[in-house]
Amino acid sequence: MKKLVLCSVFMLLAIFVNAQSNTTITGIVKDSKSGEGIPDVSISIKSLKKGTTTDVNGNFTITVSNKSGALLFSKVGYATRRKRILPSKTKQTITISLQKKSIALEEVTVNSNQNQLKKEVLSVGRLNVKDIDAPVTTNSVSSKIIEQRNVTDLGDAMKSATGVRPINRYGGFQTFRIRGFNNFVLLIDGVRDERHNISTSAPTTNLANVERIEVLKGPASALYGHSALGGIINIVRKRPTYQDQGSFSISYGSFDTYNMSAGYGGAISDKLRYRTDFGMTRSNGWRDYGVETNNGSFMLEYTPSDKDKLEFYVQVNSDKYDTDTGIPMDVDGSLVPGLNPETRYNDPQDYLNHKRYDFQLKYSHKFNSNLELTNQVSYSSDDIDYLSTELLVLNDAKDEITRDFPFYFNHQTKTLQNQLDFSYTTTTGSIQHKLLFGNSLSLLDRKTFRGSVVGPGVGTTISVQNPILNQGHIEPVDERVDVKEEFVSGFYIQDWLRFSDKFKASISLRYDIFNGTYYRDQLNNNRVVTENGVRTDIPKTAFTYRGGLVYQPLENMSIFTSYSNYFKPSRRIAADGRVFDPETGYQVEGGLKFQKKNILTATLSAFYLLKNNIVDGSNHNNLKQIGEADSKGLELDIEAQPIKGLYINAGYAYVDARVRSYDEAFQSIKAGNVLRFAPKNSGNLWATYEIQKSRLKGLGFGFGGNYVGENYTNSENTFKLPSYTTLDGTIYYETNKVRIGLNINNLTDELYFTDAIYDNQFFVGPGRNFRLNLTYKF
Repeated sequence: MKKLVLCSVFMLLAIFVNAQSNTTITGIVKDSKSGEGIPDVSISIKSLKKGTTTDVNGNFTITVSNKSGALLFSKVGYATRRKRILPSKTKQTITISLQKKSIALEEVTVNSNQNQLKKEVLSVGRLNVKDIDAPVTTNSVSSKIIEQRNVTDLGDAMKSATGVRPINRYGGFQTFRIRGFNNFVLLIDGVRDERHNISTSAPTTNLANVERIEVLKGPASALYGHSALGGIINIVRKRPTYQDQGSFSISYGSFDTYNMSAGYGGAISDKLRYRTDFGMTRSNGWRDYGVETNNGSFMLEYTPSDKDKLEFYVQVNSDKYDTDTGIPMDVDGSLVPGLNPETRYNDPQDYLNHKRYDFQLKYSHKFNSNLELTNQVSYSSDDIDYLSTELLVLNDAKDEITRDFPFYFNHQTKTLQNQLDFSYTTTTGSIQHKLLFGNSLSLLDRKTFRGSVVGPGVGTTISVQNPILNQGHIEPVDERVDVKEEFVSGFYIQDWLRFSDKFKASISLRYDIFNGTYYRDQLNNNRVVTENGVRTDIPKTAFTYRGGLVYQPLENMSIFTSYSNYFKPSRRIAADGRVFDPETGYQVEGGLKFQKKNILTATLSAFYLLKNNIVDGSNHNNLKQIGEADSKGLELDIEAQPIKGLYINAGYAYVDARVRSYDEAFQSIKAGNVLRFAPKNSGNLWATYEIQKSRLKGLGFGFGGNYVGENYTNSENTFKLPSYTTLDGTIYYETNKVRIGLNINNLTDELYFTDAIYDNQFFVGPGRNFRLNLTYKF
């Protein structure tokens, strides 16, 4: 009897506690203008997959957990509204007003299925237009692919983007070839990272806070300004959510590699949301070059009204790399007998240190359903400190290596940018428009400290076999500073036109004003200026444009064509002070897109790219504007989920990139020569299958790989990197909250080369390696 009473008491307590932890919400949903109740409004809680609808008068009642987060109110023709649940109340009465959306243009939706097929709308396109309706070629690497392949850096992630060749150079510098050219612009949430268009490569921290990576192919000067010929890479970071949610992930793998990432976010109130992410990597590294990355970010999103939104983002990283400059190959490009490709011959004192602070503040205001203003201010401070014994020279007997060129620099780059946009939806007769017009401003201050490397370890010789790597102390001595001060202002207008269900078009126009000042001052070792250098001003203006047409004979298929041009200011100055005209170029493209929601997206495109006004020379005293280069090819990109649980991401690119004409004074570089590091053929594949039923539900398997065709390491086409194929696999088990996975990369342990410097100093790709990962979501 006593046990029965105790059980009853506990049951009553449980019921009481459960009742106290729930909230019953009653209310009405009204039209914001008429004030009348709206029937059939969907009211849902994504975290619980629970919901209800309003009755004919707009009334509703729903009981939810206090931990549910927020209610979502949605109906076709109205803007979705969110309302946070107040945990302190067991009963609430609320009134929700929904604002009608303009129906002049078809509503844009985004896929959100298990494997996250390519989003219908990519932010890199700027005009909030479905990909099938846009005359451009795009790719995206989703968070799901990043998770399944268990990658932590940008280069590895971009192996899943068709036609993009990622290269990791010197251990930590990321660069990319897109459609044969290394002229690209990197964006972070739509904001230019100017380091890459100055040096074509720069360090990029781990991906702990990255949601996805987007790629737009071809010239994009009309959209984003100068220097984008091959395309745009846009890193999209994770954002706050209305529901409280977080994750923690830890990995261990080959080369004594540890990775950890954690993120959490949610709503502080109905109007304020936040998100914070942290990531770190520790690794002894393939070929014993260590990697240490540390990344932290924080974002606030504040919506004081239905019309206003304020977003603030700050990110900080502090990363360290032991540099790697590859191995010297024989004169015929073959491996030297006795040389171990897994041995790193750099001085162990070499380093690459990278620190960056990145701030963004964005304000949006909706005047009405058709007109919106956004203003985004960003500031970054970037510090790259580098010392490496770069050139490794074999002796005649090929049994010793001389460290012949110790190279030092310290880039300090500060960039202030502002972007003001007006987006406007309207109609003229039967033609519907999505307009974007505005202005972008950029102020760049870059100081590059350079000097000599001194010490008893400079220029030493080591044995090819069993080398003693530390041959004495080395250190840099500052002697000069190269300064770049740039101001760029761009005015632009873009219009997407819908003539009918079958015919669409886009037009983009932009006018840029570029002013650069460049000089070199002499310094002492305390970085005090001892002699001022000559200032050289480079003022330039450029008019760029992009136009395209889309024909959609079927709902799921479109045919597109486009033309776009490009410019890049030449920052190179001849010894006699001469400056050069900007690089210019254009692209003609056509293609076919097919998209069946949640099942298949496919793009087939053909293109021709031309770049002219190339500046080159045998040395600094002999710079000339000497020639042209072009690229033509085909790309096929597929993402598919033909049956539930099966996901496929595959692509193939054919690119023929060559010198088109060259100054006759440079006899070693001839018209017809293939551009460096531009393979004709490349392909990528990633496929996973996850069991959907039975006791093994959640168990998944994945397989894929990358193919890179042979490519030349120099403009003379005398050295080439052999073609290679790497195969990767994974097995994992996943529930709603827990995921554990094992990845094995380079399954066949193939010896391959990814890059080269000094023509025949090749970088060795990692051998077979594994990573074990555990992720918990809450």
